[in-house]
Formats: sequence, C-alpha cells, structure tokens
Amino acid sequence: MKGPLSTQDRLLGFAVIVTGLIVAAGAFVLWPAYTNPVSRLYTSAIGYLKVQRLLGIQMEAKAERPVWHDFEIPLLGQGTIQCNFYNVPVVPTARVTTLHVEEGDEVKEGQLLAELDETTATLSRDSARVAVASAIAERFRVEAGSMNALVAERPEKDRISVEGLAKVLKEAETKVEMYRRLRATGAASLLELDNAEMELAHAQTNYNEAQISAGMSVKGLPQSREIAQNAINSAENALQQRQEALKYYKIAAPASGVVDRILIREGEYNQSVGNPGFIIASGMWFEADFDQRAVAEVHEGMEATVNLEAYPGRSLRATVERVIPIVTFNAGGPEAISPVRPLGTGSPEWPATFKVRLHVQADGVKLAPGMTGLARLICLRRRALAVPRDAVSSLSAGKGVVRIADDSGHHTSRLVSLGEVDDRFVEITKGLDSSTWVLRPNPRFLRDDDKIRITRIMASQD
Repeated sequence: MKGPLSTQDRLLGFAVIVTGLIVAAGAFVLWPAYTNPVSRLYTSAIGYLKVQRLLGIQMEAKAERPVWHDFEIPLLGQGTIQCNFYNVPVVPTARVTTLHVEEGDEVKEGQLLAELDETTATLSRDSARVAVASAIAERFRVEAGSMNALVAERPEKDRISVEGLAKVLKEAETKVEMYRRLRATGAASLLELDNAEMELAHAQTNYNEAQISAGMSVKGLPQSREIAQNAINSAENALQQRQEALKYYKIAAPASGVVDRILIREGEYNQSVGNPGFIIASGMWFEADFDQRAVAEVHEGMEATVNLEAYPGRSLRATVERVIPIVTFNAGGPEAISPVRPLGTGSPEWPATFKVRLHVQADGVKLAPGMTGLARLICLRRRALAVPRDAVSSLSAGKGVVRIADDSGHHTSRLVSLGEVDDRFVEITKGLDSSTWVLRPNPRFLRDDDKIRITRIMASQD
C-alpha cells in the first residue's frame, strides 16, 4: 500500500503541470504567427515556409483579376488666408474721449469701438430743433395773415375792403348824377359838379386797386403756404442732418472681424475729417494658385480640402467660392520671384497660375490672415485598369512587381508600369490585362518552383 505523497513529489508534479501549461500557451500564441505569411517568423530560417518547402506542402494563395477603378486625380494649389480690410473713418473734428478696443480684439458688426466728445454737435442739434419750431410758428402766421417775414396775404380782409369801396363808388356815382341834374336847372355850380366827379374818380381808383389786391391775395396765399411749409421742411432736414452727424461721434465696427490696427489715441483731437481710425480684418478665405491647365475644370461650389501649415495633419473642409480666370506668370504659390526649373522647353519658365478663392469651414480652428497652406480639389476622374495595392511590391519610379498565375497554377513575378495610386488601388498602365490572375496580397517570399494552391476570387468592378 502506497503512502502519502511527499512534499518533493508534490512540487515535481506542480512543476510538470506549470511547464505543460506554459508550453501549451506558447504554442497557442506562437502558432498563428508561425503560420502567418505576413509575420517575420513565417519566413525565418526555422519558419513555417521552410517546413512547407522541406515537406513539399502546398502553400495557400488567393488570386484576383485586375478591375476597372475610378481614380480621382487631385488638383493641388498653394496659397494663403486672405481677408477684407475695412478702414473705419473718424468723421467729426472732436476730441477722442474713450477707446473700447485694442489691437487683436475680435469684434462683432455694430460693436462700439470709440466715442468722441459730442458737446458741440448736441448744441447744433438743439439749435436745429429751435429752427423747426420757428418755421412751424411762421406757418401759423401765414395761415392767420399776419406773417412777419413776407407781405401778408389776407384774402378775407381784401374782400371786405372791395365790398366797402364798391358802396363808396356807388354813392359817388349817385352824387355826380345828382349834381349834373342840378347843374342843368342852375341849382348847382360847376365847381360842385367837378368836386363830385373827382370824388367819383378817386372812389373808382380805390375800388380797382382793392379788386387787384384781393385777386393777388387769393392767388398768392397757396404759394405763401408752400413757402412756409418749405421752410419747415428745410429746418427739419437740418435737424435730421444734425441728428445723423451725432451718430458719427460713436464709432462702430462695420463688419465682424479682428482689429488689425488702431490709428487714434484716447484724449487726442481729431483734426482730419474722414481719416481712418481703425483697420478691421474681416471675412477670411483661402486664396490658392492653381496651374493654368485646370482653369476649365474648376468651378464655383466644388468641394475641397485645405491643409494649413499652422495645423499639420489636419484637413479643413472648403468650398470653391470664386474663380478668377486670369493667368499670371509671377504667382508660384503663393509667390515666385525667380523662374522655376525647365518644364520641357529646355529653358527656365515662370509658373503660370490662376487664383481660386475657397470658403474654409474653420469649426474649432482659429484662422489668421497670412497663414500659408495647400488646397486640394478633385476635379478629374479617370477609369483605369487597376489592382489592389497589396498586390504590388517595390513601388518606385512608376514601376512595381506583381506575382501572376496562369490557369494551370504556375506562378511567376512580373514587372509592371504604374499610374495613379489611391488608398486602395494602383493603376496598371503596362504589363497586365483584365484576364490576368494576380496573387494578393503579393507573397514576396515565393519562388517560381514553390507549390501553391490558388483560390480564385472574382473581384467586383469598382
């Protein structure tokens, strides 16, 4: 009968179990890497690739045919952040009492920038109000017929005068007629008749003048009223001008932006009417220079991205806001002061570019005039024969290597010419056609005599 296990036996058993667990865990972790063609362990001197070749085991591979893929051809242009500079004038000749902003401050449209002493302007406005009241009073005097500035137009008074003089004239005519009858009978002297006729002539004259004066009063009253109303309008216009002039004593921002410069100081007296007191940078956009060959391809509304040197690795969304189709020969992005290297003519050439303004969506990003960067537009798309990027190795100088397989399973490497490249596909310009089977990912470690089992996949056209 066996006795109980000693401590030494227990420790030995525990060590065996722990060793087995470690070996099992190591195999579990290392085996995927050992059999993975992408890992370095797979192609090492003791790797699974060596074992497969020694034992003649077929290697697994996948093959696809080239597809027709739409490549987006980007258009790149260098440029800078531009903006509108607003010159804010100081109109009144008055003393600057208060400055409310400093250089570099962000301001909103209508925000108060400075104030000037408005004492004199306030007095002028009050005088204009008095002038309006006087003009209104003069209009009432015209209506009453007792105006002071002009000859009074009083049609009612003139009408009463005409009526009274008409009675006097009638009485004078009756008196003359009576003396004529008395003279004929010898009851009145010739002198009395002459005096009566003179009174009649005088009454006739007064009556005629009264009629003329009454006619003038009737016709002139509307004009007098119009003159009085015009005086009121003129006084009110002068008052409005004084009130408008008072607004210039409070200088406000004409647009939202950043205060670039302040040209006045608190306490100084402004003597030059209309000189700028502030310069505000507002309405920023990115202005890029693009090659003249793309002038027909760029249009307003196109989507774009802008990468600024101030924010490396960050792409800002943008939209083409304006295209300026004028080609210049000294804008090399953003500016060239010497010719560039020969572009095919054999002699130095100046860059020929046109300008494009882009509206940048700067959410969470602070823009400043003068920032430099690069704009990227997708204005051309071209459909071309392509293979996935992982099917090509040794990409350099427009060349690459792919591994192809025929229908019998024989495989070999082939040199191909490359064109456009994006994040998924590479254009094949020479060396393949649409019927060729291409291994992917490219098993760079394969030799032409390796045995492989190929799984052929029909890739969808993209």
